[in-house]
Amino acid sequence: MNTDNLRTFLQGDGIWILTAIAVTLAIKAWRKQFLAPAFHVVGFYAVIVSMAKGQEILNQSAGSLRLFG
Repeated sequence: MNTDNLRTFLQGDGIWILTAIAVTLAIKAWRKQFLAPAFHVVGFYAVIVSMAKGQEILNQSAGSLRLFG
């Protein structure tokens, strides 16, 4: 199974589309006070982003952790 096009899409502008969708779904769930679906959306988004941009995310989070500790 060839997933090169999907990987290219996620490393380009696709991540912005996924971010917009995740934020919209999380806000809708939050407004209805359904906290579990809101956290599920954020969790699934984190998994997808970490698969698409794993090393970049780790570097950024390590840099932000240095600020706090």
